[in-house]
Amino acid sequence: MQTQKIVVGYDGSAEARKAARWALDEAERSDVPVELVYAYEWPSYVPAAAMMPAAAVYPDLDTDLAVADMLGRAVDTATITHPGVRVWARVEHSTAAVALIQRTADASLVVIGGRRLTGLRAWLGSTSGSVSAHARCPVVVVRGEPRVTDPVVAGVDESESAGLVLSFAFEQAAVRGVAVRAVHGWTPPDGRDLLCDTNLRAVAEERGRLETVVGCWRRRFPGVPVSSEVMVGPPGEVLAQAAAGAQLVVAGARTRRALRLALRPSVGRHLLHRARCSVALISRAQAAIRY
Repeated sequence: MQTQKIVVGYDGSAEARKAARWALDEAERSDVPVELVYAYEWPSYVPAAAMMPAAAVYPDLDTDLAVADMLGRAVDTATITHPGVRVWARVEHSTAAVALIQRTADASLVVIGGRRLTGLRAWLGSTSGSVSAHARCPVVVVRGEPRVTDPVVAGVDESESAGLVLSFAFEQAAVRGVAVRAVHGWTPPDGRDLLCDTNLRAVAEERGRLETVVGCWRRRFPGVPVSSEVMVGPPGEVLAQAAAGAQLVVAGARTRRALRLALRPSVGRHLLHRARCSVALISRAQAAIRY
C-alpha cells in the first residue's frame, strides 16, 4: 500500500515557508507525514568561448552544504512547531515543476507557495500552473492572510470533477469549522437580455441543478453550513470575485495542450492569476482525498 504524504515545494522563500506551515497544519489534522522538496536545475553544458559544448559545472560543495543547511533548519523548525508530524527533506536535480509532478505519484496533496501572477509570466505559465495541470493529486497554492472564520468557496461546474471539488471543499471546511459557499458561474447567450423569460428560466434551472449536487454533500456533512448560488459571468471571473472573502477556493483543474491553454486559459489558471486567497485545484483524474 502506498504511503500517503503531503509534498511541499520548498526553496526557503517567504512564500515557501508559508506553504510549509499550511501543509504542516493539514498534516497535523490528517495524521500524514510531510516531505519538503527542493529542486534546482543545472545546465547540461556550459558553452565555451569557442561556442563548443563544454563539460557541465555542477554545484560545488558550498552550494550543496548551503542547500542542506537550509533544509535542515526547515525540518528542525517543523519538528518544534508541529512535534506530532513526521517531516523530512529531499533534493531533486530537476526543474521545480518536473520534480513536484513526479512526487505526486505517491502523495495525497502537493502544496506550493505562490504570488499572484502578472504580465508575461501569467501568460506563459508558472510552476503552480504546470504542476496543477499534470499532478496526480490535488494541488494547493498558498497565498494571502485570511481570517480563520472565512468560508471555503467551491467552484461547481458540470464537469466530472465537480464531485471531487465539493468533497475537498467540505472536508476542508469541516476541519476548520467554517462554511462552504458553492458557486456556479453562468454566462447567458450572447445578444439576449439577462432578464428575458428565456434567461430567467435558464438561471432557475441552473440553480436547481446546483442545489441538487450540493444537497448530496450537505447530507454527508450535516455540521457544515453551506450556501449555493448561481452568479452571472464567466466561471473564472465569478470565482475570483467570490474568493475575495474566502480562506480557500477550490476548483477543477483541466489538462490541456500548451498552446490551447495559453490561448484559452482554464478556470484554475484564471484563479492562479486573480485570486488573493489560497487556491486548491483538482482534476477529474485525481482521486478525492480521504484522510
